[in-house]
Amino acid sequence: LLRALSAARPPAELGALLWNLSQAPEGREALLERSGSVVRRMLALVRWPEAEMRRGVVGALRNCCFQHEIHEWLLGPEIDALPFLLLPLAGPEELPEEEMEQLPVDLQYLPAEHQREEEPGTRKMLLETLMLVLIGDEPEAGMENLLE
Repeated sequence: LLRALSAARPPAELGALLWNLSQAPEGREALLERSGSVVRRMLALVRWPEAEMRRGVVGALRNCCFQHEIHEWLLGPEIDALPFLLLPLAGPEELPEEEMEQLPVDLQYLPAEHQREEEPGTRKMLLETLMLVLIGDEPEAGMENLLE
């Protein structure tokens, strides 16, 4: 499975398999191993051209984010998941310079041809993942984090 995930062109069915695997605690543990290589590869596949793969990977990431203890690790410099989760939701709209500079570097000055994730279900799961990782298990402090 991990070899298939690292392949130059992983099979489209791998996304659904990862999504299903992430439903079990043991599966999430394997996907979230501390070297971070698996989760980094999954984050890279969030922008994969095939919708089936993107949907499965985003579903797996969302399921992994139900484990609140990994949120700091995901958002920290080792993994830096936030730009990967936000990029598919970003559009090509022009923003004022001061707003643009507050965005992560990967989200600044996107080309005009950049498109948002087309599939509504995948967009919804991306938003749910962001809510989970930013709010965590402390709603009051998490809401401040979300607003920031």
